[in-house]
Amino acid sequence: MGAAELGRELGDAGGPLLVAGVATLTTLTHGYAPLAALLAVGPALTFLLRRSEGR
Repeated sequence: MGAAELGRELGDAGGPLLVAGVATLTTLTHGYAPLAALLAVGPALTFLLRRSEGR
């Protein structure tokens, strides 16, 4: 439960900070790109790691 709560809190706080930080330097449209990339990398990495373990 603690790990799940920590992950949720990091997502709630980190997502807007990441988007705002990039959007400050560029535009809001470009601000969403790192968040989308980060969200795509997680499942892809999990898939690759599980595949290499033979699961």
